[in-house]
Amino acid sequence: MIQIEKLSFSYSRKGNPALDGITAAVGPGIHLLIGENGAGKTTLLHLMAGVALPSSGSIRIDATDPSSDHPDEKGHTFLLEENTSVAMKTIRKFAEAHSRFYPNFSHKQFCDNLHTFGLTGDEPIRKLSLGNRKKTLLAYALALGVDLLLLDEPTNALDIQSKEQLKGMIARNISDNQTVVVSTHTISELENLFDGAMILRGGRLLWTGSAEMVSDRLAFERSRFQDEDALYTEQIPGGYVSILPAIQGAPTNVDWRMLYSALYSPACDAVLSHLNDSRS
Repeated sequence: MIQIEKLSFSYSRKGNPALDGITAAVGPGIHLLIGENGAGKTTLLHLMAGVALPSSGSIRIDATDPSSDHPDEKGHTFLLEENTSVAMKTIRKFAEAHSRFYPNFSHKQFCDNLHTFGLTGDEPIRKLSLGNRKKTLLAYALALGVDLLLLDEPTNALDIQSKEQLKGMIARNISDNQTVVVSTHTISELENLFDGAMILRGGRLLWTGSAEMVSDRLAFERSRFQDEDALYTEQIPGGYVSILPAIQGAPTNVDWRMLYSALYSPACDAVLSHLNDSRS
């Protein structure tokens, strides 16, 4: 469980805060972290991973401080950034040295993940393409078995087939008691995996909640004609896609991309009103 209380962070005393007064609770599952460029996504990942310290407020991972240097607190969180590099010849050599700090690391899962991507792990990393280097790191990260796994743009540099393989790999490797936070701008590539989302705007938390909450309160529909009751509408070839108040007992699949667009539009207040209505 991630507990965030009035969390703020600034890179300088005089500049605007990168994060401002965020309060949230995120439980086990796979959660989307999204916002415009500069919204504070990477900063929040760094705070969750303990590689940055809050300017004010607090963040706790299962009631512990992620920045703690105590040995018992290490090995429970891992951050895979878009620019993560490995200073060893192969990913297998890296895993041999690095995985000893992660008590739940599964060598079998690691090998299975590599095999899924068509790799052995013995390939010299410096000779691999950008996409294949990304695959080796994903294969390793998903085998660590950490309580909190943070993935920054995990599908970048992957081809279409590899993105599909990654979806299956995440579903196989992540247990019910793990928490995964995925920061990405390409929502559709992993959309069916998300159990919830955190949506940032301008350093503030615009909304956070579960897919079940969204589905209970909003409906996502496609039609030939524009619906006058729609909270938000986009025109597409042949018709419209809309967000409407949900019909009780008739939940729909969540379109995270569309919800994100609605919350960045003039319809934001109307959509939030329905999302936050406890009577819905």
